[in-house]
Amino acid sequence: MRILFLHIFLIATLFTFAQNDSVELQFHRINENIEYGYKKPKFFDLFTNIPKNYVDLGKGLTKKKNLAWVGLAVATTAVLIPPDQDLIMHAQDISSTVDLSQTHTYGNIALGIDYPTNSAALFYHFGHGNVSLLFASGFLATGLIKKDYRAIHTSIEIGESILTLGVMTQGLKRVFGRQSPHRATVDGGEWNFFPNLGEYMRNTSNFDAMPSGHMATLISTVTVISNNYPEIRWIKPLGYSMAALMGFEMMNSGVHWASDYPIGFLIGYSVATVSVNRRITKHDSTPTSSNKNKLQPNFFVSSLYGVPVYGIRAEF
Repeated sequence: MRILFLHIFLIATLFTFAQNDSVELQFHRINENIEYGYKKPKFFDLFTNIPKNYVDLGKGLTKKKNLAWVGLAVATTAVLIPPDQDLIMHAQDISSTVDLSQTHTYGNIALGIDYPTNSAALFYHFGHGNVSLLFASGFLATGLIKKDYRAIHTSIEIGESILTLGVMTQGLKRVFGRQSPHRATVDGGEWNFFPNLGEYMRNTSNFDAMPSGHMATLISTVTVISNNYPEIRWIKPLGYSMAALMGFEMMNSGVHWASDYPIGFLIGYSVATVSVNRRITKHDSTPTSSNKNKLQPNFFVSSLYGVPVYGIRAEF
């Protein structure tokens, strides 16, 4: 939380020095045909866009193409729940062969800021909000030095996504009330839907497995960065590899079940996409021609001397 407030303070400081910039729209070339345009950033968008994110997410659920992804996430969750206990055991067996600890160990820098001191804690930390805000601070510094609107927006979007996800993931955890693996009293953990809020606060790990907030946070950060910088092709492979390592480690250490991840992935990706798309003006200069011939294949059934004939013809 201290890191979040520090990040917000730095953003506010940035805008204090950047208000005299007269450029209203900056363009960044993505490839030979596409440019992304960014308006001058507004500091309070970090907060005022959060309600808009929920509204846009709600509207997005009504679109057919998005319903397919929601259905996939729900179906994957349903498929993973039955073997969850076995998957945890397999993850721990594999970890023992590669000497991956089930315990997270940390050191302390200052102001209550921890840093991982073993590989298990490092992988787990990939989805920690402080790590995402560290990336955001890097983009913020770049924006301050270069007066780069894209970098500033990326920084703001990471913070905005974390704040938006905080409400969503915590709300869903209080709906599902699923036991974490290390607290499970039955295979796959008990589901205590809508647990008592006081009991939830006193015994959080007994109710907060579903969905994974760490997965949502990491995926949202990767999505924000990759969607703003699509010309950098290695961002997604690196980010998803980090998510895979973190997901495996959290199963090994008994923090999450495999089935906690699909919903976390979905909401992390969705929130970030909504936040990014709101700020980008896309210019596509791909040449088109009204006289360009289009090949349109059409199947047909006909008859030749009483014998059925099947074929395909192309229309221009």
